[in-house]
Amino acid sequence: MAIFTVVFTPGANWIQGKGSREQPYWGGHAAHMDKLFSQGKIVLGGPYADYSKIQIIAEADNEAEIRAMFADDPWGHHGVTQAPEIHEWLIFLDKTQLKSKT
Repeated sequence: MAIFTVVFTPGANWIQGKGSREQPYWGGHAAHMDKLFSQGKIVLGGPYADYSKIQIIAEADNEAEIRAMFADDPWGHHGVTQAPEIHEWLIFLDKTQLKSKT
């Protein structure tokens, strides 16, 4: 498994000045994300504080699998977000991997 950063930018149907939960198709989008999270595919996710982008950290075998994960997201289908920017991420520092020195 590899780790990927997935960054979505607002699309043509994103309503400026509104938060994520106020956007069109929020219910379907949230259900899709919750499903991926419960399957262990999404590690972290959420919007930037200024709602300029949404970043997700996900686990998959390859970029094609990441694209398939988000292919059914209602936000993408309805232009609320644009196609994501996807990058495999090599993690060198991970606080969760620190061991106690006691």
